[in-house]
Amino acid sequence: MKKGYVKIIECFDIPGMGMLAELQHYENGIPPNTEIIDLETENSWFVKKRVYHGILISDESETYFDCETESMQVDNSFSSLSDRKNAIKKELNKRKKGIYFYLLKFKTTIHKEKAKPEIGMKLKILKNG
Repeated sequence: MKKGYVKIIECFDIPGMGMLAELQHYENGIPPNTEIIDLETENSWFVKKRVYHGILISDESETYFDCETESMQVDNSFSSLSDRKNAIKKELNKRKKGIYFYLLKFKTTIHKEKAKPEIGMKLKILKNG
């Protein structure tokens, strides 16, 4: 992955909030209101905030970036300590690959049905909006 771009790993619509997306990047964080754009379709989104994973926070192993000044947290429940440890290991492996959760807000699109970025898309990072 080149600097200046993000790759969509996963994306979920969260009614009333926006889109929760796993983005892969090798930036030093993505500040709030940063615009990301699909250069082919010109569809674009704003990064609203970083979403931290509660299990990594409680494990004191979450990755933080100074420029990510707005955030929220998601939590999970686990049926066993083993499941929790496996989830931590999985999330830490994602951090090693530059994968983090962000809340996105749709900005513009030519085709409304394409408002959600597709898995695997590479989007250009533009300057803060």
